[in-house]
Amino acid sequence: MKRMMVLCLLMAGCSSVSKGPDPDQGYENAMETGRSAFELGHPDQSEIQYRTAMDRALIRDDAAQIHDAGFNLATALLEENKPADVLTALDRTEKALKLRQYSQTNDLELVRSAVLYRQHDLTGSEASALVALQSPDVQVRNRAAYLAGLGAADQKDATQLARMEALLAPSKETAAMLDHQDLAARLALLNHAPALAFGQAMSLTQKRRDAQDYEGMRRALLVAAQAAEAQGDMSTAAALRQQELSSRSVQETGHVEKASITVSTTSVRAATAR
Repeated sequence: MKRMMVLCLLMAGCSSVSKGPDPDQGYENAMETGRSAFELGHPDQSEIQYRTAMDRALIRDDAAQIHDAGFNLATALLEENKPADVLTALDRTEKALKLRQYSQTNDLELVRSAVLYRQHDLTGSEASALVALQSPDVQVRNRAAYLAGLGAADQKDATQLARMEALLAPSKETAAMLDHQDLAARLALLNHAPALAFGQAMSLTQKRRDAQDYEGMRRALLVAAQAAEAQGDMSTAAALRQQELSSRSVQETGHVEKASITVSTTSVRAATAR
C-alpha cells in the first residue's frame, strides 16, 4: 500500500499481525533511523542508514525491502544534491529487482526523472516521467505528470504541457493542486497571457513558501520573473530573479537545515505506512 508524502521517504513499518515472517530488526532499525534523520534535515546521516538497510535487504534476498531501501537511498542522495550517486543507486536497485523479477519500479523512475531534470537532461527526464506515468498509483502518476510538464514547459512544448496540466487538474490532493497551478502558470506564459501567468506564479510562490518548499518557491519566482519580462516590467523581473538567486545561494552554502526535493515521492507498501 502506498501513499504520497510531501518530503517522502519509503519506510518499512512493523506489522501488527502475529503471523508471517519475522522482521529483520537490523533492516527495520536502519530504515526507521534513516527516516528520522531525513525528516530532521540530515540526509547525509539518512544515506548511511539506507545503505545499511540495503545491505540487510540483499542479505535477506527480499525484493520488496531492496526496492524500499533503494528508493530511500536515492531520495536521500537527491536531497544531498549528488546526482551521479542517485543514478548509481537507482541502477543498482533496478538491476537487483530485475534479477528477482520484481516489476513495481515506477516510483524509481520518478526519482530518475527528477535527477535528470536537475541535470537539464530534458529528454531523459521526460522518458522516465512517462514510464512513471503508467503507474497504477495515482499519486505517482500525478508527480510524473508534473515532471513531464516541467520538461515540456522548458522545451516550449505547449501541447505536451497542456496535456500534463489537464491530467493534474482533477486532483484535490494538496501537492498535486500546487503542481497543477505551477503548470497552469507556465502554460499561460506559453499561450501569451503573461498577466495571468504572473498572478498564478506569485500566488504559488506564497503557497510554496508556506509549505517550506523553497525549491518550488524558487521555480515559481522564476516563472513570475519571466511573466514580468513578457509584460515589459524589467525592474520587477530583475527583483524577482534576485530574490530567487538569494534564496538559492544561501541554500547551496548549506546554511539551512532542510531543503525540499524536486519531486515528492511515495511511501512504502507496508503494514503501517507514513
